[in-house]
Amino acid sequence: MKKILSLLLITFLMLALAACGESEGDGSSEENGAVADQTEETDTTETGEEDTSWANVEASGKIVVGTSGTYSPVTYYNDDNELTGFDVELVREMANYLGVDVEFKTMDFDGILPALRNGQIDFATNDFAITEERLETFDFTVPYKYSYGSIIVRAEDVDKFESAHDLEGVDVALGSLTSNYARFADYIGANGTAYDGGVEAILRDVINGNTDAYLNDRLVLTRTLESFGDDRLAVATQVKYHSTSSAMPVLKGNEALVERLSEAIEALIADGTVARLSEEFLGEDASQPLDSSEVVEFDF
Repeated sequence: MKKILSLLLITFLMLALAACGESEGDGSSEENGAVADQTEETDTTETGEEDTSWANVEASGKIVVGTSGTYSPVTYYNDDNELTGFDVELVREMANYLGVDVEFKTMDFDGILPALRNGQIDFATNDFAITEERLETFDFTVPYKYSYGSIIVRAEDVDKFESAHDLEGVDVALGSLTSNYARFADYIGANGTAYDGGVEAILRDVINGNTDAYLNDRLVLTRTLESFGDDRLAVATQVKYHSTSSAMPVLKGNEALVERLSEAIEALIADGTVARLSEEFLGEDASQPLDSSEVVEFDF
């Protein structure tokens, strides 16, 4: 009797173990399959997510662009109170090439990139130079303008400035505290003051001795003096610093939009449109890389 019970118990245990093994095998296979399917679905979502930045523009038929409207000859209001300038007219040509309308939103320079981060505009244009800091948050189109910084000083003081290094300790005027020229002034040890009253106030303060130099892009400075028309001021052309490549920032990740904008810029450079606009507004063709061998570069 005991032998029979023992044999029955052994048989029962063997069957139970076999059943557990089969159950674990099937369950493990199903669970792994479910995980695999779920992982595959997640990967598809993460790696295959569609970039709709350009599709959204096409769907609306309009591209929204942020600019200041206060930085002549790049972006400004003319005598007829119409927004124009090198960057503005270039964007209009780009929109025409791409087959969409363009809406400009004007705002303070310091608010343009925050507006881009917040999705209020599709991209920005205001002679933005490509910098490592900006590349952390934004992607840029291909460059459309190449230049470097210089200064406006009193004509009698031109010979006092042989290079950018001579700005150390000098009182200088700036259009904005967030511009690259403000950063350069801080880097070189100049005493920078930002003006919010426009360039005319800056130039009059230079004439009156309240400040000694105005820092900006050399093409902008030349056009500014031509418009201001006062021979008591001059561009110190021997002062050359910080080579710049200007492009249009787009929020990082909107690659489809960047590609289409860059395509438009490249086409307009190739057909001479950018050169024509540059000569009209900046006085020369700035669409091609320049020889920067004489430009003093600063790592900041």
